[in-house]
Amino acid sequence: MLNLFYGCDEVYSFENKEEISKTLDFDQFGQMKLDFINKCITYKIDRRKFIRLRDLIFWIESGFVMIHLGQLLQLIINLLRKVQIMESKEIEHNYLNTHRIWLQLTQNSQYPNLIYQFLYYTIHFTGYQCPFYENQIKPSMKASHQINKIIIFIINRCYNSIHLKWTNLQKRNEIFEEILQPIINLCKSNSTSFEIITFIKEILMKYNYQDDQKNKMVQSLQIDDNYNDYFGSDRQELIPKINKDLTSMIEFGSQYGQIVLEFLLQNYIPIITQHLSSISKIKFDYMMKCQEQHNILQKRECKLKQQINQLVQYQIKDNLQEYEKNYKFEITQQEMKQLEKDIIDQVFQSKFVQYFNNTYWLHSNNPDIDDAIYAIISKNIIEPVSEKIEKLFMYKIMLLIDQVI
Repeated sequence: MLNLFYGCDEVYSFENKEEISKTLDFDQFGQMKLDFINKCITYKIDRRKFIRLRDLIFWIESGFVMIHLGQLLQLIINLLRKVQIMESKEIEHNYLNTHRIWLQLTQNSQYPNLIYQFLYYTIHFTGYQCPFYENQIKPSMKASHQINKIIIFIINRCYNSIHLKWTNLQKRNEIFEEILQPIINLCKSNSTSFEIITFIKEILMKYNYQDDQKNKMVQSLQIDDNYNDYFGSDRQELIPKINKDLTSMIEFGSQYGQIVLEFLLQNYIPIITQHLSSISKIKFDYMMKCQEQHNILQKRECKLKQQINQLVQYQIKDNLQEYEKNYKFEITQQEMKQLEKDIIDQVFQSKFVQYFNNTYWLHSNNPDIDDAIYAIISKNIIEPVSEKIEKLFMYKIMLLIDQVI
């Protein structure tokens, strides 16, 4: 078992209270805290039990965990079935992507590893009514269409890292053309989930899919690699050393928050994979990497707060002009500074900003992330400014009443 264990939080906004309540009754996931006042939901996720789909794809693509083609096909079926069941209950998800799909491992499941493992899980979605704040030009899309795009992404990212009986490139290409390309074609033509599942089931039957723990048949097809990377293999013997490194990284990286920790893992997992044969000789300088990434995030937040402060000052001035038509209270410089600070603090604790702390995947290869955060704050700054100014004037009114009495 790989020690990729840590707790994480995810925050998503929602629009409709009745619909989200119905959705969460259907899709129970982790520890959920529903805030109807601020219209947001917070998930507390134990990574011992839950695996984000995007992370699993990355691990497979990097060659860090081993998975059979049979397991990949079964994953596709499970994703399609989840959408089928969801839509049969008249629940919609128009903002689905690989960051918002989770695998909850069952009690009899093993954890993805350097060697083949039995994987049993249920599929869960998050972010049901929450737009893609990191990319607001990305349109919403029905889950039954979006899941087809996700399946294509999974195949393209994972197939080259899956080991078959043959290492011959021509034979691998033949298998791809016979099994994977038809699935891609079905997805591109927006075929129904029933049609795609039916095709995959035929493949599983044709190639004698086996899922037998007693006989150690690890969810594989007869064309899968059934000889390498099991217990007693070279990769299996490396697990204790890799776990020691992972534990140290996670313990140190956790001090800097979720984004820095995930950045660290995404940087070093491919390096670990590339140097498996000499892993015992490698010392990872992750402490400096952590500090560098933390400094980048701190500078980003500082710059963003300066920009937001200018926006807040403008909004405060605009609001005060309206209040001063009816009230003649003096607002001191100290009160103004405190007002600005309180508003900015509230903004950075809001669901919109906390959303960007859900995962490093929102930041990875996204040069427009700063603009995206500023844009969503700009659209939602009026309400906190109005609330704080109203409270300030109510306080001054009550103070005046007390003085008169």
